[in-house]
This record gives sequence, C-alpha cells and structure tokens, in this order.
Amino acid sequence: MNKEESTVDEFSEDSVEDNSESNESSVPLSQFEKIKDDYLRLAADFDNYKKRTEKEKESIGAASIAYFVNSLFPLIDNFEMAMTQENISKEVETFHNLMASVLESLQVTGIGEIGEDFDPSVHEAVDHTGEGESQKIEAVMRKGYLFQGNLIRPAMVKVKSE
Repeated sequence: MNKEESTVDEFSEDSVEDNSESNESSVPLSQFEKIKDDYLRLAADFDNYKKRTEKEKESIGAASIAYFVNSLFPLIDNFEMAMTQENISKEVETFHNLMASVLESLQVTGIGEIGEDFDPSVHEAVDHTGEGESQKIEAVMRKGYLFQGNLIRPAMVKVKSE
C-alpha cells in the first residue's frame, strides 16, 4: 500500500465511525417511553372524542324527531277523537292510517290501553276508583307515546283498583 491508499482507508474508517454515532438515538429510552405513552393517550383521547361526537349527533337527531312528533300531538289527538265517531268518512280513515304509518316509520309507539296495568312512569292518572292491590287502566283519556323506548308523552288514564 502506498501513502495515498492508507490515508483513504483511514478517512473511510473515520467517516463510518462518525456515521454510526449520528445514527444512534440521541433520545434516552425513558424519554422515548414517555413520548410513546403521550402519543398513545392522545390517540385514545381522539378516538373517544370521535365516539362522543357521533353519540351527540345521534341524540340531536333523536331529539329533533321527538320535538317534531310533539308538535303533531294536537293533530294526532284530533284524529284519535275522529276515529271514535260513528260515521267516519273514508278520507278521514285513510288519513288516520297514513299518519299511523308515518309514526310507525319514525319508531313512535302508542301506550295506554284499557286493561293494562297502571305504570306511573308512563301513565298519568286523572281519576282513581275502587279499593284493591292491583291497579288497571279503566279508560284512556289521551294516548301516550314512546319514541325508541323513551317517553315523549305520558298517557292520561282513569285507574281502577281491583
């Protein structure tokens, strides 16, 4: 080997050592673990945020439908009264059936049937007769409604104890 080759070899060895030192991590392991832990917490917080906002969107949608149905109660009540009359025109009956199908498609169900057990969480008693342990609905004054299992209007009923 001549002089030039030996200096080139020495230079290349030095540059390899310098590169290996610069490739090594300059962050201590404990700090790396802390950064990793912070990143994982942030990712979990973001995932929880996405889930929470999705639930809020659903609840806003459900509240909007409940509010809409609540504004229709006078119309619904008038159709219910019209259906109890003796002579019902075909148009009124058709419109009542259409309204019932719309309520069904919105997942709104009626509550308060004669003979049901009285449940104060979904029924509003306006009259109570009789003495006894079991309380049954004797008459329905105003029908109540549930939206997706949640009460949006209690049924107004007369209760009879047996």
